[in-house]
Amino acid sequence: MLRLRTRLAMIFVSILIAIILHSFLSAQEIPKASPRPFGIQIIDGQSGRGVPLVELRTTNETVLVTDNAGWVACDDPGLMGQRVYFSIQSHGYEFAADGFGNRGRAVEVLPGETAVWKIRRVNVAERLYRITGEGNFVHSTRLGITSPWRHPNLNGQVMGQDSTQAVVLGDRILWTWGDTIRPSYPLGNFATSGAWSKLPSAGGTDPAIGIDQEYLVDASGFSRPMFTNDIPGTVIWMHGLFTVEDPQGKTKAVTHYAIREGLGKVRRSGFAVFNEETDLFDQVTVFKEEPKLYPRGQTFRHTDNGQDYIYFATPYPLIRVPAKWDAVLDPKQYEAWTCLQEGADFDRKHPQLARDAEGKLDYAWRKDTALVGAEEQRQLEKDGHIQPGEGWIQTTDIDRQRAITLHRGSVRWNDYLKCWVMIANEIYGEESNLGEVYFLTSKTLPGRWQKAKKIVTHDKYTFYNPVQHDFLDQEGGRLIYFDGTYTKTFSATKIGTPRYDYNTIMYRLDLSDAQLKPTLPQ
Repeated sequence: MLRLRTRLAMIFVSILIAIILHSFLSAQEIPKASPRPFGIQIIDGQSGRGVPLVELRTTNETVLVTDNAGWVACDDPGLMGQRVYFSIQSHGYEFAADGFGNRGRAVEVLPGETAVWKIRRVNVAERLYRITGEGNFVHSTRLGITSPWRHPNLNGQVMGQDSTQAVVLGDRILWTWGDTIRPSYPLGNFATSGAWSKLPSAGGTDPAIGIDQEYLVDASGFSRPMFTNDIPGTVIWMHGLFTVEDPQGKTKAVTHYAIREGLGKVRRSGFAVFNEETDLFDQVTVFKEEPKLYPRGQTFRHTDNGQDYIYFATPYPLIRVPAKWDAVLDPKQYEAWTCLQEGADFDRKHPQLARDAEGKLDYAWRKDTALVGAEEQRQLEKDGHIQPGEGWIQTTDIDRQRAITLHRGSVRWNDYLKCWVMIANEIYGEESNLGEVYFLTSKTLPGRWQKAKKIVTHDKYTFYNPVQHDFLDQEGGRLIYFDGTYTKTFSATKIGTPRYDYNTIMYRLDLSDAQLKPTLPQ
């Protein structure tokens, strides 16, 4: 009987505790699920496609930047249920202004609701997407919108990446970049990064949608070096990546490499060949001293008088070498289209200029002779060694009728226009020091490249080392694709655009656009 009473007492106590506990929990505020963000998509008024890199700014300086699909997600608790004004601006795009000149729009910020606004494209080229970096579709993801990419917000743990070079090997594209930033520490990979993707013709992603790249990564999943480096405190940069057949007839990727102290001293340089078994570049030669000519810039092939050549565009195609294995590995076989005397180096104070009997500059393909590119010619003019208008390079902005100096770019044959096409950026530009991108054409090589049409602009921001990827051309070359590095470096801007800074951005250019017609060769 005592045991029964004890058990009943214990049951009663348990029930009482449960009631008290339930009452206590019920009195607590149960967290509610966060409301879905409010979304705004900015679309191109011409194409209807979402525009990346558009800045929306509130009246208290809160900034949102559109992702690759043109979306921003707003879930600021202080703005929910409020009518909020967003100013809207973007490099090369323009939002309509009101009567006071303000470019933006007010909207009710409501959970789960969306708005779609058109923006006018000023650029001739259309901005498509950011290729590298983190958060490519960050706002779309927060809004529950499915991304077309397999790795929509982080691929290879890459936060930032510099300057693209790419070649086709079989049915795959080998992509390479320079210095690469990681999430976990300010210092990342400074010995070249790489990735593979399939050619669109071999089942790869439509370049209008993206580049489905698979990074070469280390054990942690971070984009790993493609070179081994035995010199502490240095970086490895490569230039002039191209393909050529080795003595066994196998296509190999070859490049110039330099182990250097950042922008400073070169510690070692030479030629490297990509090893497809290890996915590394093997350093096959080391220069005893820096040669006058070596691979640099972006490359292409062309046959001249029956000889197949590799040309190097910097951005003018003024360096070439026979497309033969022994020749490409021998700096003495490289030649420059130059006005210097045979064998001369570039000496700004005492240039050894080649002139004919009439005193005119004598340009020719010369081996072991220094290049006189746009920057070198500008220096010779400034110092009075050659007269303005005398040099080979005379490039003019056709809209402003002013001479411009081009910095870096690429040259590709275009089947649609039946001529050579150059995509290059200007140095010392008015809107930006190193961010204005131009389109030029030529029927011949090395070509005069006199008429330039601006196709992309940036406001006090850099967009350097642009390169056209002709293996992505569509509709017989009518649509071409090019990318470049978007960065505050070398610009007047001190604070970079979140996520976009120090990453590559893809553009598309329609060569049937009437705005390009004045540049076409007659």
